[in-house]
Amino acid sequence: MSYKNVVCGYFYGDAFDYITLISPSQKQVFKFLFKDGKIYKEDFDHECDKETFEAALKGLCNEFANKILEHQDELNEYEKIYASQKNFEKFIKRHHFLKYEIRKFQNSISHFYEALAICQSEQQGLKKELKNSIHEASVFKTIANEYACRVEDIYTFIQSAKNDKINKNIYLLTLISALFLPLNFITGFFGMNTNGMFLSSFKDGTLIVFAFVAMLCVLFFIFYYRLNKDIS
Repeated sequence: MSYKNVVCGYFYGDAFDYITLISPSQKQVFKFLFKDGKIYKEDFDHECDKETFEAALKGLCNEFANKILEHQDELNEYEKIYASQKNFEKFIKRHHFLKYEIRKFQNSISHFYEALAICQSEQQGLKKELKNSIHEASVFKTIANEYACRVEDIYTFIQSAKNDKINKNIYLLTLISALFLPLNFITGFFGMNTNGMFLSSFKDGTLIVFAFVAMLCVLFFIFYYRLNKDIS
C-alpha cells in the first residue's frame, strides 16, 4: 500500500466504509475497511478481528502519548525562563519551529479524534473497542491546545521583558540627557571669553563650579535610585 498523500479520517464508499489512521510521525499508517459487519486490513484479502483493530488503536495512542511527553519536557525546560533569563535567545530561535510542530500535532490529533468519533457512530459493533481510544484522543487534543498556549505565553513573557529593558534604557538616557543639559549650559557660560565673568576673581572658582556639578550628579543618582526603588 502506498502511504503517500494519505489523509487521516473516516470515509464512505459505495460498497463499504473505511478508516485511515496515521501516527503523528506518519511512520505508522493503518487502513481498515468495514463491510457486512466484518473488518478488513488494507484490502479485502486480509480480514482481521476486533482485537487486531484495537491493538492498532492502542499503538497509535501510545505514539501520541510519547509525543505529548516530548513536548511537555521541552516546555517545562523553557518555562524555567520565568525564574532565569538564560535561555531567552535559545527559545527565540526555537519558537517558530516549536510553534509549527505543536500546530502540526494539533492537526494530527484532531483528525485522529474525529475519525474515531465518526467510526464509533457508524460502526455500532466497535463501540467498546473505540471507547478508550476516543477518550485518550480527546485528552491529547486538550493537552495539545494547552501546549500551544504555553508556547505563546513564554514568547509574550520574553518580549515583555525585552520591552521593559528597552524602556528602562531609554528612561536612563533621558535622565542623563536632562543632567547634562544644564552642565552643557554651565560649561558654555563659563567658557565665554568675556570680562567680569562670575567667580573669575575667586581663587577657588573652578573648585566651586566642580563642587556644584558634583552635587548635581549626586542628587541625580539619589533621585534615580529612589525612583527605581519605588517602581520595583
